[in-house]
Amino acid sequence: MKKQDGVKWAVKNIGNRLTDGQPYGAQCATFIIEFTKKYWDVHPQGDAKDFITYKWPKGFQVIKGKNQIPQPGDIFVFGGEYGHTGIVTEANGTYFNSIDQNFYNESLTKGSPAAFIEDHDYSNFLGVIRPPYEDAEKGASKKSTKIETINHTINYKMPSRSGNVKGVVIHNTAGNASAKQDYNNLRNASVARYEAGIAHYYIDRNTVWRAIDTYSVAWHTANQNGNNSYIGYEVNESMNASNKDFMANEQAVFKKAAADMLYYGLPVNRDTVKLHNEFVPTACPHRSMAIYTGFDPVRQGAAPTNIKNQLKDYFIQEIKKYYNDPSLKAGSPASSDVPDRPTIPTEKEQSKPAKQHGSSVGNGWKKNSWGILWKKESASFTCNVSEGIVTRYTGPSLHNTIAGSLEYGQTVNYNEIQDYEGYIWISWDVYSGATVYMPIGKSDGKGNRVGKAWGTFS
Repeated sequence: MKKQDGVKWAVKNIGNRLTDGQPYGAQCATFIIEFTKKYWDVHPQGDAKDFITYKWPKGFQVIKGKNQIPQPGDIFVFGGEYGHTGIVTEANGTYFNSIDQNFYNESLTKGSPAAFIEDHDYSNFLGVIRPPYEDAEKGASKKSTKIETINHTINYKMPSRSGNVKGVVIHNTAGNASAKQDYNNLRNASVARYEAGIAHYYIDRNTVWRAIDTYSVAWHTANQNGNNSYIGYEVNESMNASNKDFMANEQAVFKKAAADMLYYGLPVNRDTVKLHNEFVPTACPHRSMAIYTGFDPVRQGAAPTNIKNQLKDYFIQEIKKYYNDPSLKAGSPASSDVPDRPTIPTEKEQSKPAKQHGSSVGNGWKKNSWGILWKKESASFTCNVSEGIVTRYTGPSLHNTIAGSLEYGQTVNYNEIQDYEGYIWISWDVYSGATVYMPIGKSDGKGNRVGKAWGTFS
């Protein structure tokens, strides 16, 4: 028996209640007792915390202390009044994942079913029991099997979620930053920066950064329902990673989304797995769409419904893979079928995207197929925001690629205004020939500014 066979046994028993015939239900200890009895005819005694001092037979390794990283298939042991135990699925030096009984909705008299548990820390960790697997490591190991996990909340208290979580939204960052770089850049950003868009997670093949806990709202869809009721996941490096690396980044996102959907008891279907462009007209998730459907919303404009559903069905398929087996390792592409065609828009394509002309809606405004209100207007704007205002390529969206910024006291001459995502925007052409877009204040969605502008007009 190999260590992964031990993990598979635990996965197979998710949702089951293993009691070993004892009167107190599905306790954490009875989960391990049934495991070791089944494969080695070993019946450890005592509470879970006592497993670390139990006299295990020859072949079992008892590795005490925190100077180690648990390996898949290890039986971890926590201290405390009764202790706690379960089977490790993956670990790094900060956290480990496992399958445990009686962790959620714990009860000393009834227990609770086996469940996949993410991100146990080592604060109460006593060590591991390593069964005599054919491929077991000898002694304490420092080998990480889980990608880096950063559970560090941004420096702003987001509102609590109202009602239940309805599902997940997959985004593409429209930037070059890795998840670790976004962690460094965003964890202590200004409130204005968070208002410009912040998701619950930033993820690539190496790192998961949980920026906002999932009990809270995140401003990730520019839509009240999306922000409040859905968990947002940014796939990092959508503007610079190779197709292979970006697909690996996506796999780490799918694994995390699956774990959250398991936690919240959500099914995986078209109602619970959403695209950003289902909430507001946007190219996001542009890179994923270009890879899996061949349709590039930056080059070609708004995606039709059948293209959106094609991409959603792929996301659903991949999330289900981890939903059904949360022990699967993330960070590898779904298959070797990596497209060799370009899927990142060039700078020219970003700066001059597919034009969406639209129809007149009154007061000089037109609405294009993205749902963006726009009209021609020529004037000058001077920034009075001390930290400056970020400008964007492609169109007036907080989720488009950053072009640069207009600094405090700088003035631009603009020739068009837009109303989108709750902001009034202005746009102008820069020396390279690119068009850039910049929000200058909040809007009511009807072409009217709400509150003060972030500068002066002349």
